[in-house]
Amino acid sequence: MTEPRIALISATPLAIAPATAAITAALPAATVWNLLDDRLLADAQTEGGITAPLAARMDGLIELALAGGADGVLLTCSQFGERADRRESDAGGHTVLSADGPLFAEAVAADPERVLLVASLPSAASDSAARLAQAFVEAGSAAHVHPVVIPAAAAPLVAPELVETLAAAISDVDEPFDLVVLAQYSLAGAASALADRLGVTVLDGPAAAARRLTTVLQEERR
Repeated sequence: MTEPRIALISATPLAIAPATAAITAALPAATVWNLLDDRLLADAQTEGGITAPLAARMDGLIELALAGGADGVLLTCSQFGERADRRESDAGGHTVLSADGPLFAEAVAADPERVLLVASLPSAASDSAARLAQAFVEAGSAAHVHPVVIPAAAAPLVAPELVETLAAAISDVDEPFDLVVLAQYSLAGAASALADRLGVTVLDGPAAAARRLTTVLQEERR
């Protein structure tokens, strides 16, 4: 039996390293295939959202990954998550995951009361907060989602600097919280150290997606 090929489709280079690290840790024998369109987010900002041509570009990348033999496809950009959600059940038996679908499922399973959703971009914060809140509603949970935007974390930072940047900003938040959700893959490298600093569970998209892919692939190979 061949080892799995996992395609990671990214809209920013900053998402590649954390996504690759998470997949490699969970599936050491997997081949990671990176597909990057680094104009997707910039074009979406220019166009004022995900237009039909931009959606078609992402769909094309998904098709390319599946045609190239990917056993699983993970979109690392949360703003294009709907394109993965649309395909997850009709991809010919192959798993196509959105960046934060598995993340939101784990957040709901944690059964928190108040969630701090952390992002470096306002667009990512508003989009992710709305969809996470909807996930709680659909699960019958009354959990409150409080988004926090930390612009300084948008710059490429090494892990210690990222942890310090996030921790300093979170310390200024007046809202209580019992769970932290990192809304962007570029922030994922800080998850473990940030959890130690804050004393609460910190969930990140790459690790949650890697866990989901591992489970799905194991089920498919039984």
